[in-house]
Amino acid sequence: MTPRGPGLPAFAFKEWAAICRALAAGRQDVILRKGGIVEPGGAFRPEHAEFLLLPTFVHQAPESLVPDARDLLVDIDGDRPPEGSVVLRHMARVREALRIRSLADLAAFRGRHVWSDAVVAERFHRWQDELHVLEVEVTPLPGPLTLPWHDSYGGCKSWVELMTRG
Repeated sequence: MTPRGPGLPAFAFKEWAAICRALAAGRQDVILRKGGIVEPGGAFRPEHAEFLLLPTFVHQAPESLVPDARDLLVDIDGDRPPEGSVVLRHMARVREALRIRSLADLAAFRGRHVWSDAVVAERFHRWQDELHVLEVEVTPLPGPLTLPWHDSYGGCKSWVELMTRG
């Protein structure tokens, strides 16, 4: 059963909590994605034009961000939801979805995200040389949406269908 509310998407996009902060604050307006281990073929597919942001707290580290963005990690654990729940605060709309097949072409997006060059290069070169770029517009929800954790949210994947029951 998916959440139903005025204008709320039924899918969420899993992203580092620090990146969700950057998107919400307007410090970033693109999402770079390769794919998750449990996604079919390990490849990302830009399946949804609107989605909620589901902050995650694994894999993020100061060296993964440009030095000027490391402040996004300060007190990041304060954003963790209570055990057994997820808290969604922002919705994203995709303005454009691109597939970039040249690391040099990614340089044009350098000022539009806070990932370190090393993270971008690692994601680009993993499996095959390409990366998806989603140009997004992020808006806050009228209030936080708290849902029970569902086992289907776990694992290395980009998209989760939101459930109203755990």
